[in-house]
Amino acid sequence: MLVELKDVTRRFADTVAVDGLSLALPPGEVVGLLGTNGAGKSTTLKLMAGLLYPDAGEVLLDGRPPRKARGELAFLPERGQMYDWLDPKDAAGLFRTLYPDFRPPRFFELLDQLEVPRRSLAQMSKGQRARFLLAATLARKARLYLLDEPLGGVDLITRDRILAALVSEWREDATYLLSTHEVAEAEGIFDRAVFMKEGRVVLNASAEELRERGQSVAQAFREVLA
Repeated sequence: MLVELKDVTRRFADTVAVDGLSLALPPGEVVGLLGTNGAGKSTTLKLMAGLLYPDAGEVLLDGRPPRKARGELAFLPERGQMYDWLDPKDAAGLFRTLYPDFRPPRFFELLDQLEVPRRSLAQMSKGQRARFLLAATLARKARLYLLDEPLGGVDLITRDRILAALVSEWREDATYLLSTHEVAEAEGIFDRAVFMKEGRVVLNASAEELRERGQSVAQAFREVLA
């Protein structure tokens, strides 16, 4: 397995955000991490990214703690921030310095695919900024992509462009973990759906398994998390 969480718990004061969570994900899958607000999705992604330490349990990426495998993962937070003065050319130079696996040619291809203008971030709309940050994340040649709500707060056309970019980036040696509330729009790209509730995984099923049950991912979401 590329990603393993073993009985992971994370608390914030008296709140248990992740509660004894166990999960194993192989390479080659696009995985939906699904749940209502407060289910623990963002905390789980930050644990995988090495931005948080578990209070109990173990998080492994290809057999190593995330902080020792930073070069293997790319993380897009829900509220990603960049310097407003950056334009794509300056950003490509910065990212290439920060991340040896960053691919400037692919970055510019993704910007064109996502219809991001070649201007500074200060001059971009919210949707354009979201697409810019996604392009920067996907332009890295990582093994694990952690994407927290990349479809949030953008229009339907932007969502379609983002989903198309994700499909175009698929590699059999990488795992793509996508947290989203836009289940119906995104379910077509999922190989697997992991449903979280109150910090625990309540269902981990492949899209094929759900189809065999006569369910869509959106139907399973309503049934499991109601």
